[in-house]
Formats: sequence, structure tokens, C-alpha cells
Amino acid sequence: MQKKDLSKLVLTTLLTGSVLWGGTAFAAEENLQEFSLDTMVVTATRTAMTVKETPSTVEIVDSKKLEQTQAKTLHDALKGALGVNVFNDFQGRSNVSIRGSESRHVLIMVDGKRLGGEAAYNSANAWDVDRIRMEDVERVEIIRGPAGALYGSDAMGGVINVITKTPDKTTADVNYEYGWYEDGKGAGYKGNLYLQGAEGNYSYKINAGLNKNRPYLDPKGSGDSMNFYGKQQPLSLNVGYKFDNGNELSVDFSKIKEDNQKSTTTRTTMKPGIWQDKVQTIYNDNKRTDYA
Repeated sequence: MQKKDLSKLVLTTLLTGSVLWGGTAFAAEENLQEFSLDTMVVTATRTAMTVKETPSTVEIVDSKKLEQTQAKTLHDALKGALGVNVFNDFQGRSNVSIRGSESRHVLIMVDGKRLGGEAAYNSANAWDVDRIRMEDVERVEIIRGPAGALYGSDAMGGVINVITKTPDKTTADVNYEYGWYEDGKGAGYKGNLYLQGAEGNYSYKINAGLNKNRPYLDPKGSGDSMNFYGKQQPLSLNVGYKFDNGNELSVDFSKIKEDNQKSTTTRTTMKPGIWQDKVQTIYNDNKRTDYA
């Protein structure tokens, strides 16, 4: 009996081990399924929601696309967006229109904070699409269509919300561009320095630039400048703190100083064979400071 019992025990142990080993091998051969989560947006309803669930027409320009297109400013990022038109006014300022709306009806925000428009009726957001750099941008959310119920009358045409990254390490980016006109003369330069860092729960971002445009004179020899020329000095600073419960607090400061001008010559006939030239200069001196 003892030998039979021992034999049964050994046989049971071998069968059990074989089943367990086979089950383990079968589990190891199973293919793990991969799932891709839907992209979340916050601009359409002011709450986190997937693109499929949003009631508005939403387009997202993510960091991968910004890198592929080598977008340096918001102007560059919006060029390929559907239904969005970026154009220049008579002063050379960039304006944005969504589905044919006026630029003053397109709200531009950074991290959900609306930007104060310029003191112009039709060009409320002029220059902003050129001023906002893409070095620390995670994505750009574009709402095509009326969003006045959430954001007011300046969002009747749509909303553009720039979502920036939270720094997790110290990095720096230096960008410098120089251009020439058709006649070979220097057109000016654009220089920008971006610095970010993180230490513990604290983070910071600094963005400083210096841009200068030179006049492009009328090829006909009138002496008129065909463009606005001068200097532009943007500066922005962000300091953030992340609490242990996940909430974040940030303080923003930005300042920009512009000094541009354009000259036009008007010829007035005094009498046959005698005329008088009058030079008219338009100045665009702008100083703007934002706190948030």
C-alpha cells in the first residue's frame, strides 16, 4: 500500500507539474495588446475631454508636428491649420482669421490665460502670433467656430490656446537668423534666448529676444521705405511651483518694447514744372507689460 501510494503521489506530482509548466509556456506566448489613448483637449469645454467627445471642431498641433515643420513662432505653427488664415496688415503685423472671421474675434490664450489685445479695432491680436515662441510649447489647440458662450465676444470666430510644457530639467536654446533683400542688402536679424530649469518643486522659464528690421527702399528711387523697420525687444519670465497633491501655481511676467516706423513721400504740384515733396512718417511705438 505504501508503494502504491508513493507511486500515485509521484504520478500526481508529475502530471500537476506538467500542467503548470504548460500553462506558463502558453501565457508567455500570448501577445500583449497595445492601446492608444485618445488625445485630451481642455479648450473646447474648459474641462479635460477627448477630441471625439468635444462638441466643437478641434484641431491639435502637437510638439511632434511643431518639430517636423520647424515652427519657431505661433505664426509658423498656424500655417498648415485648416480654416486658419494668417495674413499681414498694412503695418506688416501678423493677423489671424478663422473661417473668415475678423482677427479681433479670434481669442489667443497661453495656458488658458487670455492675452490682452492691441489698441486697434480690427487688429486686436496683431503681433501676438509672431511674439509667441514655440521652444517650450507642448501643443496648440485650435477651436474653429463660435466659442462666445465660454470665452466672450472676442471668441466669436474661434480660440487658439497655446499649451506650454512644465520644465523637468535645465536646458537652453539659442536661435539667430539673418536675412537679405533682393538687392543684397541686409534685411535685419532675429535673436532669441530660451532658458528653463527645475529644482525640486520649483521651475522657471526665461525667454528674451532682440529683433531688428532694416528699411527696404523703393526700387524706383523715391526714397520711400516699403516696410516698417526698427527694433523689437520681447522678454518673458515664468516661475512655477508644484504642490505634493499635484496642483500647480505659476507667476508670469512679460514685456515687449517696439519702435518701428515707415516713411512715405507725397509730391504736391505747386504750379506747372514746380512741385514740392513732403515726407510723412508713421511711427509704431509700442510698450506692453502683462502680469498673470
